[in-house]
Amino acid sequence: MKTLLLSAIALAATVAAPAVSFAQTFAYVNQSGEVMTTEAATPNEAIATAPNIGVHSGVMLLESTSDPIVGDSVPGV
Repeated sequence: MKTLLLSAIALAATVAAPAVSFAQTFAYVNQSGEVMTTEAATPNEAIATAPNIGVHSGVMLLESTSDPIVGDSVPGV
């Protein structure tokens, strides 16, 4: 009985605990054609929250925030 109660409490604590999110840095192209960065836990979140993201822009995971692509211009946007 005690094991069942402890198992139920552990399960409830696991379900109730908020998920840990690890922010990652993503690059995207804004509406002016400039490569910008945003931080998010997932690529979908990055697309949803990137300010002024271009209509046809996606996101690219960056390993370093000093990546030389950041700040570049993309013609034809």
